[in-house]
Amino acid sequence: MKRHGGRARARGQTAVVFTLAIVALLGAIALCTDVGVFYMNWEELQKAADAAVLAGANFLPSTPSTALSTAQQYAEINGIQQSEITNTEVSSTNMQIEMDVQRTVPYFFGRVLGLSSQLVSVRAVAGIEASQTAAGLVPIGLQVGTYTLYQQITLKLAPAQGSVGPGNWEPLAMGYCTSCDPGGSNYKSNIINGYQNPISINDSIYTETGNLVGPTQQGINDRINSGTSSDPSGTDTNHTLNDPRMIEVPIVNFNGVQGNSTVQVLGFAELWVVSVDGNGNITCDFINQVVANNVPGQNVTPYGAFAPVLEE
Repeated sequence: MKRHGGRARARGQTAVVFTLAIVALLGAIALCTDVGVFYMNWEELQKAADAAVLAGANFLPSTPSTALSTAQQYAEINGIQQSEITNTEVSSTNMQIEMDVQRTVPYFFGRVLGLSSQLVSVRAVAGIEASQTAAGLVPIGLQVGTYTLYQQITLKLAPAQGSVGPGNWEPLAMGYCTSCDPGGSNYKSNIINGYQNPISINDSIYTETGNLVGPTQQGINDRINSGTSSDPSGTDTNHTLNDPRMIEVPIVNFNGVQGNSTVQVLGFAELWVVSVDGNGNITCDFINQVVANNVPGQNVTPYGAFAPVLEE
């Protein structure tokens, strides 16, 4: 009888332990489910905030107000409620934009343990860096120097105003090979459409000999007319990111060029085309601009052409 009573007590104790274990296991599963929901919300918020600040960074450093409104708009498009954005600001240098987001996520199973909600917070920071590699360049070189924002400069100097070297003005032969000089036709096409192959700092580019007044004038007028038609109100300080009046050119050093020569790429400048005259002189404003498809680089001298980077 004693043996039977001991077995009964053992079975009873096992049942109690099993019941407690089941409760603990179900509680753990419930909490894991809630944690999964929190992580899903965190990931959603982080991706949306990252996309928002990267979109806003496209308008730095020139128009920080547009950068802020664009970041706000993209955040809401990607599922962040306006009330969940606790802070959006551009740095004092206009080189960074950040966004802070908070969302209150309710517990579902954790309520049985007295838990009601959890605050999920994310922070995203994007900045801009000078371009290391660029595509879509206009085949005209800009002599290396010191330029200031909205400074007006002239590209493609006419013969009467001197050349950059014997037989050379400022055109560049992008896509040149020793047996297939692109000439005026490809030069004009590269002005209108941009040279699509990527070019990086320290690359060498052949100069285009001769004074290509006609192709220069025709190509630049095409960009001006296209830009004016699509956005008549566009200016150097307020324009769409793909306005054709915005051109990117390589910074080079023309010193010592003569005949068919090469120049080294030192950086990339962003310019707003104002006009072109009958001699092929292009009047431009020097601007700062983030350029689509440009690749950023560290320790690169900034000449106005930037690329966005996610920093945090």
